[in-house]
Amino acid sequence: MFALDPSSTQHPAADQLPDPAPVPALAPAPAAPRLVARAGQLSQPTAPIAPEASNEDVHRLFSEQPLLETLAVVADDRPLGLINRQRFMEQYARPFARDVFGRRSCLVFTDTAPMVVAAGLPIDQLVQQALASGSRVLKDGFITVEEGRYAGIGTGHALMAAMSDIEADKTRQLMASIDYASLIQRSHLVESDRVLASQLADHGLLWEPRDVVGGDAYFFRATPQGLLGCMFDCTGHGVPGAFMTLIALSFLEQAVAPAGIGTGAGTSAAIDPGALLGQMNRYIKRVLQQRSRDVQPAWGAPAAPADGLPAEKSSSDGLDAALFLQSPCGTQLRFASARLDLLVAPPGVQEAAQVQIHAGDKLGIGYATTPDDAAWSTQELEVAPGSLLMVATDGVIDQLGGPRQIAHGRKRLARFLHEQHDRPAAQACAEFRQAFAQWQGTQRRRDDVSLLVWRNQALQP
Repeated sequence: MFALDPSSTQHPAADQLPDPAPVPALAPAPAAPRLVARAGQLSQPTAPIAPEASNEDVHRLFSEQPLLETLAVVADDRPLGLINRQRFMEQYARPFARDVFGRRSCLVFTDTAPMVVAAGLPIDQLVQQALASGSRVLKDGFITVEEGRYAGIGTGHALMAAMSDIEADKTRQLMASIDYASLIQRSHLVESDRVLASQLADHGLLWEPRDVVGGDAYFFRATPQGLLGCMFDCTGHGVPGAFMTLIALSFLEQAVAPAGIGTGAGTSAAIDPGALLGQMNRYIKRVLQQRSRDVQPAWGAPAAPADGLPAEKSSSDGLDAALFLQSPCGTQLRFASARLDLLVAPPGVQEAAQVQIHAGDKLGIGYATTPDDAAWSTQELEVAPGSLLMVATDGVIDQLGGPRQIAHGRKRLARFLHEQHDRPAAQACAEFRQAFAQWQGTQRRRDDVSLLVWRNQALQP
């Protein structure tokens, strides 16, 4: 058995695997701390002074209370301003300052235009006002009032702490949502894991999203005509990519339903992988409302399509995919692909140049620029028994690494398949995972990584 980390899926040989375990439910998240919601929660009812108080009185208060950073000046419960401790003490320490200002009103050193907010002001609005006022609020703090009457002083430190707590809570909620999205995405792959383990005695599967969720996915189903498999790489990664995988998986689920090409009665027509990719293209374009740009009429106004829908969306999303049907005997393979290659190492292959690379068609699936009637060719392949086959997504091909910090590329993948051609597919997959990590080194992972390697033996009964 191979040790699995939370972001990786590897499949040893089928006879080594127990029945796939159900996807575990997420543990309840710990209760979040109570966040500050109103400005009044940040203020303290600090005793103010009257405007008649002298600067000597202010100096005495600051000297007796070393933790007092700001002092409010209030008359008839109405705030007049703030005195900042540091600024006051610096000015009062100047030569002759005590003699000149000691008995004068404290308004001499008072900021008469502080930020004054209602105690019930939502914290997000308080933050906006504080940012608009510049750094002054962070240094001097702010005054809170209730119905115009002085309520207390909020410090810049308390405001920054509240802002930090809010950002931390947003991050916590976001990560909790992404973790749950990962559970949903993985639940869509459980049946494929089961089918793959039960059908292919010798296989290995590597699935590593770059983030918690990703845009790579896979789909396997047993049909009367053999094992239907699809590896695909959707636009982007992370949450947007994961949404795209669910759209693609939804199509494939419908395609193999009893009413489609699956195991139900009346589905004896030959499964055509190329035709399936064409249907997937139309499905994705319809679901995402992605259309090619229409030709502009002579006067420059956009031409309206016949159905009255907009000519083009601002986004263009789609996927690369390799879809195959392996016959029950294992020697016949129908293969169609949008920009993903199939590598085949025949038994006894002597050098990497003898590894066969069956290239996919160069047109992506579902993009706004892909025509609705685009077609993908189906290759009818005769594969020698015991060959080792591989399909990898662009996350493998494009990853930078190695001594020269260059892309991994297809030739290096072909050399690896040649080196591993006489080993069990599960072992080859484990070896690749280790070699790929060494290749990546300190480079950042560029994309999601998926790879399927299998021996084309007869399917399991």
